[in-house]
Parts: sequence; C-alpha cells; structure tokens
Amino acid sequence: MAADEQLSFRLDPALPAPGVIAPMWPVPRPDAFDSPDHLFEPTWGGHRVLAFVGPAERAGTGDVRIVDPTGLDLAPRLPELQGLAVRVNARSAVLDGELVVVDGAGRADDDGLRARLNGHAGRPVALLVFDILHLDGVWLLRTPLEKRRAALRRVLRPGDEVVVVPAIAGEGRALHDAVSAQGIAGVLARRRTSPYLPGVRSRLWRSIAATEPGSLPAPDAVLGEDGEPVSGTGPVLALFRRLPFEDEPDGP
Repeated sequence: MAADEQLSFRLDPALPAPGVIAPMWPVPRPDAFDSPDHLFEPTWGGHRVLAFVGPAERAGTGDVRIVDPTGLDLAPRLPELQGLAVRVNARSAVLDGELVVVDGAGRADDDGLRARLNGHAGRPVALLVFDILHLDGVWLLRTPLEKRRAALRRVLRPGDEVVVVPAIAGEGRALHDAVSAQGIAGVLARRRTSPYLPGVRSRLWRSIAATEPGSLPAPDAVLGEDGEPVSGTGPVLALFRRLPFEDEPDGP
C-alpha cells in the first residue's frame, strides 16, 4: 500500500485547539464510477480553505479565520462570512471547504471570485463545506468520513453564505452526468471509511472533472419574484435541489 493511502498514523490526543493545519487533497481520476464504498459530492473548483471558528465561551460566538493553503487569512476580505460562528453549534470547529462566487444560474464565476479574494467589490462569496476536522477541542482526523459528515450536518446550520455540500452514496456516474449538464466543475469521490490525512494527496479521495457540456442543455437561470436572475449565493442551494441527491446515511 502506498504511503499516502495508509490508514494508520500517529495523532496526539492531547493536541490543543489547532492554529493551522494543511488540507487533505484528492488524486485525479479520468472517469466517473459507481461504488458502494464511496460518497460522491459536487465540487465547483473554487478556492480551497479551512475555516477556523472559536474557541469561545459558548456556541455561536468566537472569532472566524478562513485560511487558504498558503496560510493567508481571507476573512478580513469577506465580511459576508464573518458571522460564520453564528451558524456553528459548537464552541470551536475547523471546517474544510471551498469558496465560490456564482452567477445567476449557479455556475462558478472564477473572475468574480478572484476579484473578491483580491479585496474588490462584487457578488457575495459562499463557503461550501464538505468536512469537519476538529470539534469542541477534539480532533476528528481518525474518525471515518461518514461519521465526520454526520457530525458536520449536526453542527452546521446552513444559509446562503455557508452550505453543507450534500453527498450521494454509491451513484457516482449519475452525479457526474448531472453536474456536467449543469456546468459544475466536477465530482469528489471519497471513501466512506476515509480518515483525514492533513497535507496528503491520497487515492482515498478521487476528483473527476465534469464532461464538457457540449450539446447538453445549459443550466436554467434561477429567477426571483420579479423575473430577474437571482443575485447572491442562493443559486447554489437551488442547484443542489436539481441534483440527484438522497438522504445520505449517518455513520454507524
């Protein structure tokens, strides 16, 4: 077994609340696949970050840092995410996800995101969260992915500015077809039993790029009551509702 796929690694159970930790990365794969051993999630190909919330005296309070893989804290540039602690039912947490800016049809606006990350005005940034690494002083790195996702759904109250990325169990090809048709970047396939390996690129996680839409229908614009395209991050939520998700099982 390759070193990046080993499931046994040392963690200090007395490790204090984290400051900076490197994200885990997927290994690209050229083709979509089905597997009962995997959870499949859409990915927008946004800017990868870890969000650090707290520690605080009580849940829903505390400072927020949004740190990219270079160690840069982007939170001061993103006022719409400074209230993230209110959506986290914990005194402290570390969340893994990606930042995106979307247009009225829910497609990633890379230029808009780049402008916001450089401190310019523009559409709101959304944080799409797909993992939790630390909760109320306890590391979850050795906890299987399925249980981490169950904890994430319990802890994070979603809204327009922060969304728990849904997953579909087993049906990777169906999700890949759907995201390709909707103009989303691709699919992340992760083993249900996967631990979190900080800083490691592992085959326990696979990324599959979407197929170029070509003749596939373009995604419909999301319209408001006035008939105009919706601005903000709401289209992300609307687009999730058009993908073939079912309720994923909680971990055993």
